[in-house]
Amino acid sequence: MLTIIVPCLNEEDNISMVLNAIDKIMSKIQILYEVIIVDDKSTDNTSIVANKWILDNKKDNYRVLYKDLDRRGYGAVIKYGLAYASGDYVIFISADLVDPIDLIPKMVEMLDQGADLVQCSRYLNKSDSNTIPFSYKFFQFFFRRFVKIALGISMPDSTYAFKMFKRRKILSMGISSNRFNISPEIMFKAVLGGLDIKFIPGSQGVRAQGVSKFYFRKEGAGFINCLLRAFLHRKKIIFWY
Repeated sequence: MLTIIVPCLNEEDNISMVLNAIDKIMSKIQILYEVIIVDDKSTDNTSIVANKWILDNKKDNYRVLYKDLDRRGYGAVIKYGLAYASGDYVIFISADLVDPIDLIPKMVEMLDQGADLVQCSRYLNKSDSNTIPFSYKFFQFFFRRFVKIALGISMPDSTYAFKMFKRRKILSMGISSNRFNISPEIMFKAVLGGLDIKFIPGSQGVRAQGVSKFYFRKEGAGFINCLLRAFLHRKKIIFWY
C-alpha cells in the first residue's frame, strides 16, 4: 500500500487540481493507496475545498487532517501525516503542482524491485533544472560539495522533497526536523543507515497559484544542521539515530 501525503498551507486555489492529478495517475497503477491531506492551520478554505472534492468524487481512501498543533513548518506537517499513515511506501506531494507525479508508477516499481528509497533528482538531466531559480541552483552547487564532505559520497540531489521510501525503514531511524530540512534528513539517514537508494531524473514544475513557502533565510540553518549531524554521525562522534 502507498500513502500519499499532501501538506497544505493556504492552497485552496490548487488543492482540487492536485487531487485530480493524483487520482488520474493512480488510476494507472494496480496498487492500494491512500491520500492524506494535512492542513497546517490554513487561513483560507483549503480543508473545505479538499473535503468537498472527496465527497464529490466519492473517495473513501482520501482524507483531510486539520493539524491542530501550533504551526512549526513543512517538516512538522509531514510528521503529522506520517503518524496517520498506514502504507508500506510513502511519498510527499506538494499541493502547488510542482512535482512530476507522472514518475510515481516507476518509483513504485523501483521499490518493488528492492530499493528502499527513490529520490527524484533535478540535476541528472541538465534540462530538468531549467525551472529552478538561479539562486537555488547556486545554493545547491555548494550544498552538494558539503554533502560529499559530510557523507563521503556524491549525490545529484538530496534536498528535493519528492521522494518515495519504505515507511518502516525510515521511521526506525527517527525523524526530528520541523522545517524543509526534513528532506535532507531523510536522505542522509538513509545513506548512513546503508539503505538501497536509487535516483530517478525529473523536472520540478512551476507553482500554479499562490506563493512558495520556502525562504532561504529561514531554512538555511536547518540544512547546515543536517550536514553537521551527518558528518558527526559518520565519524562516530555524536550519533544522530
